[in-house]
Amino acid sequence: MKTKMKTTKKLRASIFLGVVFYLLVSPVQSQENNAILQSFADSYKTDPMARSVTFGITVGEEWWHVISERKEEGYKVGKKKQYTFHNYGPHQVTLHPGKPKEPTWYFKFADASVLEKINSKVWTASTANARSTAADEVGLDIIAMDGFQNTQKTDDISYQVLEHFWKKDAIEITRFTRDNTLPSHGAELVSLYTMKDKRIGWFTLGTDETANADRRLDKGQVPNLMIFTKGKGKGLFGEEEFDIEPGMSVFIGPYVKHVIYNPYEEPLEGILVLFGDNIDFAKGQSYLEFLEKQSDFLESNEKNVRDSSGDLSSN
Repeated sequence: MKTKMKTTKKLRASIFLGVVFYLLVSPVQSQENNAILQSFADSYKTDPMARSVTFGITVGEEWWHVISERKEEGYKVGKKKQYTFHNYGPHQVTLHPGKPKEPTWYFKFADASVLEKINSKVWTASTANARSTAADEVGLDIIAMDGFQNTQKTDDISYQVLEHFWKKDAIEITRFTRDNTLPSHGAELVSLYTMKDKRIGWFTLGTDETANADRRLDKGQVPNLMIFTKGKGKGLFGEEEFDIEPGMSVFIGPYVKHVIYNPYEEPLEGILVLFGDNIDFAKGQSYLEFLEKQSDFLESNEKNVRDSSGDLSSN
C-alpha cells in the first residue's frame, strides 16, 4: 500500500513538474517563434519577388498570419523611352497573431525545430516541403484552411512565397551538401528552387542507394531533366540500362521509366529539373496539352502588353 502511495505521489509530482515546465517554456518558445517569423516578414518588405497575398502560419498549435501588399513602380528607359523597368518595394508586410480573418492557405510547421532549421539555413523551406508521394508527412506543409479551395493559381503563389518569404538574404544563396538534405524518391535531396511549372533540386545517392526503386515512382506524367555532375552510377531509362558518368544529362519524357542506382563507393550527384506538378495532369489533361494552352496564353499576353504600353519590340 505504501509503495502504491509513493508511486502515485511520484506520478503526481512528475505531472505537476511537467505542467510547470510547459507553462514556463511554452511562452518563451512562442516568443522565440514570433521573433523568427517577424524577421522573415521584415526581410520580405524589400524582396523584389514579394507577392500581394494573405497566408497563415502554424508552428505546433499556434497560429499567425501575414498580410503582404507588393509595391512596384514602372519607369521608362531607353533613348526613345521604349522600354519599361520597375522599382520594387518597400512592400507593406505585417505579421499578426492568430488565424487569418478569411479562409486561405497556410504553412504548417511540424514543430519549432523545423522553423529553427530553416532560420539557421540547415534546410531550405522547399527542402522541408519536398515529398515522394502526396501521402508523405513533411516538416513544412502547405495546407488549405477549412472553407478554402486551393487552385493552380493559389498553388503557384504559395510556391513563390515558399521560396522567397523563408529566405532573408538579399542575395538568396542555397548551399547543398549531404548535411542539408532530406530523403525524397530514395535519394537525398536539397531543393534549390520550386515553382509551379519547375522544381530544381540537387540530389546525391550513396553506395547501394537507388532513386525511384518504388514502382509507384519510376514514371511520371511530366518530364524530368537529370544533369550528372559527380560520381558514377547505373540508370534504367526506358527499358535500357546506361552507365552514368559526370558531364552527361538525360531528358526523361512523360511516362518513361527512370531508375538510378549507385553501386560505387563515391556518391553520385547531380541536378534534377522536374517540369510541372504530376497532380495537375491526373484528371485527363496531358502535359503536352497544357503546353499548347500555355503557348496560346503567351501569344495573347504579348499582344495585350504591346497594345497597352506601345511597341516593346526587342533588338
